[in-house]
Amino acid sequence: MGDLYLTVCPNWCFTTNLSCHYNGRIILAWDPDVFKMDIIHMGSQLIHTYITVRSSDKGFFCSFIYGFNTPAEREPLWSTLSSFASLNQHAWLIMGDFNSIMEMEDRIGSPVRLADIKPMRNCMATCKLSQVKTVGRHFTWNNKQEGEARVFSRIDRVLSNTAWDDMFATAEAMYLPEGTYDHCPMILNTFTTNQSKKPFRFYNMWTSSPDFLPLVERHWHRFVYGCHMFRITQKLKWIKQDLRVLNKSGYSNLEATKTQLQHQLAAIQNKLHNDPTNFTLATEEKTIAAAYRTANENHLSFLHQISKAHWLQ
Repeated sequence: MGDLYLTVCPNWCFTTNLSCHYNGRIILAWDPDVFKMDIIHMGSQLIHTYITVRSSDKGFFCSFIYGFNTPAEREPLWSTLSSFASLNQHAWLIMGDFNSIMEMEDRIGSPVRLADIKPMRNCMATCKLSQVKTVGRHFTWNNKQEGEARVFSRIDRVLSNTAWDDMFATAEAMYLPEGTYDHCPMILNTFTTNQSKKPFRFYNMWTSSPDFLPLVERHWHRFVYGCHMFRITQKLKWIKQDLRVLNKSGYSNLEATKTQLQHQLAAIQNKLHNDPTNFTLATEEKTIAAAYRTANENHLSFLHQISKAHWLQ
């Protein structure tokens, strides 16, 4: 670490998790005039901190990740993050190299199984985290091999909870070209503005989700100590947070979802016309048609509600 202190950002502070792993797998550096950083927990796969922005006194938890290579070795990482979530109701940001994928489309050049994505997806659902808006490179790592041996993966991510999203509503993670490295460098921009906070708006389309009623019932039956008005307000606040997560998970890009399903429906119907007695295609066509109708209804409901809001303004 001595050379880093002397040659890279000489007035900055540095720390590493060398005490938790012989390779010292994570190095953090920050300008103490801009940020105050409190180290809360260190492990072989993460450093968990609380960061305060000195210019605004905004503070949030931030976990820096470098996951191990095998699923078994990563299990303690998911357990640790889940334990943080159970104790934390404040703004929380998680970023780094998870060495794990979340979607079937996150790797090309090598097969993806459901077991590959399940552990991270389960952990993120438990922690109620969603992905910060990303721009730039989609795949963040490749093995630099030649021809058919080349593998591309999306294993680096920036995730946040709704409280952090509210604090930095315009944030985006920019993944830069990797150059000679195997990973793409990432820059997180928060784009602070003087605009007022975007108000919460309830969208009728959410009621079509099978998760909507269980979500409301779960929070409505929670015990809250206080007067009647306080109890109602607190329960509505909990519901609002989960509705924002629901919106990001299934309703964040309605037009794109509708268009994608429309193309899938047309493609399966073309196949069915060429092979009318294929019962597998018929079943698939019925499933996609139902999904398309739901997506179309959600899109129309959203447009209707937005147009009414603009007219009232």
